[in-house]
Amino acid sequence: MKWTNRQYVDMMTYNNPERIMFSELFGPLNVLENEWRQQGASEDMISMHRFSFDYVPYQSIGRTGAIHTLKPVVLEEDENHYVGIDGYGRRVRLDKTTATIALPETFPVETMDDWLKIKHMFVYEDSRIKDEDIDKAIELQKQGTMITMSIPGGFDILRELMGEVNCCIGYYEDPELLYDILNTIGDTCEKVIKRISSRMTIDQLSVHEDMAGKTGPMIGPNLVSAFINPYYRRTWDIAAESGTKLFCQDSDGNMNVLIDTFMEGGVNVFYPCEPAADMDIVKLRKKYGHKIAFRGGIDKHVLRKTKADIDKELEYKLQSCILEGGIVLGLDHRITNGTPLENYIYYVDRAREMLGLPNFRDCEPGWGRMAF
Repeated sequence: MKWTNRQYVDMMTYNNPERIMFSELFGPLNVLENEWRQQGASEDMISMHRFSFDYVPYQSIGRTGAIHTLKPVVLEEDENHYVGIDGYGRRVRLDKTTATIALPETFPVETMDDWLKIKHMFVYEDSRIKDEDIDKAIELQKQGTMITMSIPGGFDILRELMGEVNCCIGYYEDPELLYDILNTIGDTCEKVIKRISSRMTIDQLSVHEDMAGKTGPMIGPNLVSAFINPYYRRTWDIAAESGTKLFCQDSDGNMNVLIDTFMEGGVNVFYPCEPAADMDIVKLRKKYGHKIAFRGGIDKHVLRKTKADIDKELEYKLQSCILEGGIVLGLDHRITNGTPLENYIYYVDRAREMLGLPNFRDCEPGWGRMAF
């Protein structure tokens, strides 16, 4: 089903929603696509369109990340591997058989002098948001398109520039460098949102962090409060003042210890809520009530087990407190390699049945990736 921006915002803010959404956040991993083809999947199943998931059309507005980056250079490439130099000047490597994001092997920033060499990529200039971009967004929003603006992650951008180890050490040994990076980007984000908010209200502010593993995050609440929340609030306070209701954070892993702290920074939507990392949407809903919303929450690993395990997972997750709203129900990340097509179809059928949705085979094809 195609939703409007208004329907989506109302559902995520518990404003008398008709029902929750059922969707897919990311889609299958590359290898799984070929596995499913061998198991008889049609191409519209591979693309996710056949399953007729709920979606809302969306359009991102404003450029808040790096601009005037370097031209990427390919050093090595074949059907399985890629090695190159990316826009930051990092040497990156990708194993195409197991991943979709190239991993950096070098990083451009170790010292303040290093940062000053690339700081211009993050400084505000008027080209980051044009009047015609806002004009287009206003018209799309009137038609039901969800208008979003993304800001660089307060942890993620430091990790991208410095690497995880140097970034975490930098909080203690070189805080001036980290503050200068975040203040520069914060100034850019603030100026972009001010220009947008002078003419329209965006539907959602989004941020990508990916700052946690299975057992917990890479930094604690004290550092989030000192470094990241002040950066967040520079943009969120302006957006919220203009009427924006949703501030959505994407982070894999166990973020439980940081939820309260990030709520202080304005975040009120968390995803993908990985059960393998102890992110249990039922427990979280019972703890926080309607203060926050979620996307994801269904254990992707269960789909490689039995149909009885799939039933058990859905029956637990689809409790009455979850059905109140505030969730895009879906798998907690990419559909993993080794997931049988038969099990995935069973999962979709059972979830739709339990939600009172029509059989996807009787519906118009359609899907919009919900990882925005």
